[in-house]
Amino acid sequence: MAEPGPLTGRVVGVTAHRRAEDQIAALERRGARVIHAPALKVEPVDQDGPLAAASRALFEARPDLVLITTGYGLRRWHDAAVAQGFDAELLICLHEAAVYVRGPKGRGAVRGLGLEDAGMSADETTAGLVDLVLAEHGGDLTGRTVGLQLHGIADVAQRRRLTDAGARVLTVTPYRWAPADDDGQVPALIREAAAGRVDAITFTAAPAVDALFSTAEELGLHEELLAAFRNGMLAATVGPVTAAPLEAMGLEPLVPERFRMGAMLKQLVDALS
Repeated sequence: MAEPGPLTGRVVGVTAHRRAEDQIAALERRGARVIHAPALKVEPVDQDGPLAAASRALFEARPDLVLITTGYGLRRWHDAAVAQGFDAELLICLHEAAVYVRGPKGRGAVRGLGLEDAGMSADETTAGLVDLVLAEHGGDLTGRTVGLQLHGIADVAQRRRLTDAGARVLTVTPYRWAPADDDGQVPALIREAAAGRVDAITFTAAPAVDALFSTAEELGLHEELLAAFRNGMLAATVGPVTAAPLEAMGLEPLVPERFRMGAMLKQLVDALS
């Protein structure tokens, strides 16, 4: 008979859509029962006319700086550029601008295009990325044009910080978030959690937190879901950006030192076992 894993008898909700299979397999190998409730999915916009229009507007503006918030976003942007025939213009734009990246995945994507970045944020957050850019330019971006690659949602606060410093900011959005719950698993997870039958829920993107609690509100179970977290159900996050909306609700999610899925799962296993 196989030895029981460290998560035997535990129930874990997984809200991810992208790379969910790897996460689920890792949890099940350790004995957990997994409820897969993908709250949102990443939807590429390869054939999206507005993406091409926004890209061409950025190229014509000849930006001084380009901020890359996700490696996935840059890859989707380049894929769309190839599909729609503006890949050469994209590479010229990135070559001529000072490119700053939010984290190692963004740096890897930049290098994958044969380019180098001008700097990376210390904490892998968009706020940290803007901190870096402002620090390196003395807090004054007057007369400068900044290209900002958004990561599925508009980060209004960070864009405002750039414009307040005098920058002209042009954005591109290579992918967006879309509903992913085709089988009604998100309400099922919420009901199980509200009833005290879930030990932990994992989050790999901040929008998934908002989607889960928005669905709970629709079900009339928002307070019950909050109470479940406050009474011992763990919220495991992949990093501080994902943790932020949970912390804003007064919760204390798990945040690994390394902002990676593997580190999140190790921290969760340690906490539950």
